[in-house]
Amino acid sequence: MDLKPPPATSIRVPTPGRESFSPAAIEEIRRSRRHPRRTDYLYLHLRYVVEDLGRVLADVRALDVLDVYCGARPYEDLLPDGARCIGLDVDDAYGSADVVSDRFLPFEDSSFDLVLCTQAFYFIPRPAEAVAEIARVLRPAGTVVMTFPVAYPGTARLYSEEELRELFAGWNDLSIVASGGTAVSWAMLSGYLLRQLEKRLPRPARFLRVVFPVCYLGVNAVGSILDLVECRYLQHADRLPANLLLRATRPLG
Repeated sequence: MDLKPPPATSIRVPTPGRESFSPAAIEEIRRSRRHPRRTDYLYLHLRYVVEDLGRVLADVRALDVLDVYCGARPYEDLLPDGARCIGLDVDDAYGSADVVSDRFLPFEDSSFDLVLCTQAFYFIPRPAEAVAEIARVLRPAGTVVMTFPVAYPGTARLYSEEELRELFAGWNDLSIVASGGTAVSWAMLSGYLLRQLEKRLPRPARFLRVVFPVCYLGVNAVGSILDLVECRYLQHADRLPANLLLRATRPLG
């Protein structure tokens, strides 16, 4: 697909300047995102993302799909049958992008039936303008599906449900699903802390890395039990979801 000439108000996103990932690393990223294991440090968080994405995308009818900041494109098999997917990213570190650009959505108007953006919208500096750009590249009655981390360290912008409803005010069929509750957030943050410790082990202590999968397994086991308790007995308690999943339809006209 050809790039659209940049408009005067083109949104630009900083390029991270990452080194290319090895083929083995890319396959592991795809596997962990799409088929997380209980020994993965983000197992519960990723499991909810996959399940909720699969449920929402199963109800979408689309031929031309744009995967915004596609990364390793782990969720492509969840797209509608027969869909043609274009992957956009700011670099080609994963070797998976069809279009590489620091401009946000450099495509012609009404190019896509579905815009997908998972765990990446927080990179965009001007979200209201970005939502307008999503509407521009969608065909009438086209669908946007996005996921947003709610509590993840190092994330530049965290969106609440109220903020997302304001950003997508005027869109049709807007739904926002809390993807995992407080127990999942606890397991995600506990796993994250353990992973940071694992990555920073001094060289003489590298042999201790063999215990970390067991630690992740334990965190995920406790988190799964707490998640069951939360879902069954604490449905009306305040929750801190790990993610929000948004689906909306572009207004006609």
